Amino acid sequence: MIFLVHYDRRAQQLLRFDQYEDGDFTRAEDDRLDLELSLLGSDRENEIVLFNAADEAALRVSHARYFQSIEEIALATARSQGPFAC
Repeated sequence: MIFLVHYDRRAQQLLRFDQYEDGDFTRAEDDRLDLELSLLGSDRENEIVLFNAADEAALRVSHARYFQSIEEIALATARSQGPFAC
């Protein structure tokens, strides 16, 4: 699967999340370019990327910062390490 992510770094907010089939790379790339061009001059700190992942769940694990706050990531990390982690 291919995923288009539009993230506002300053606000730490996911603004757009689109999913494409693997064969739709050209369409995904065209959508990414259209989005970038539409945002020229914007005052947001835009991050627009395409990812290839097995599925949405895998992407949410590998790129959690787009989907969770820093606090949520820290809490999940602490929980996964257990009480005896160094």
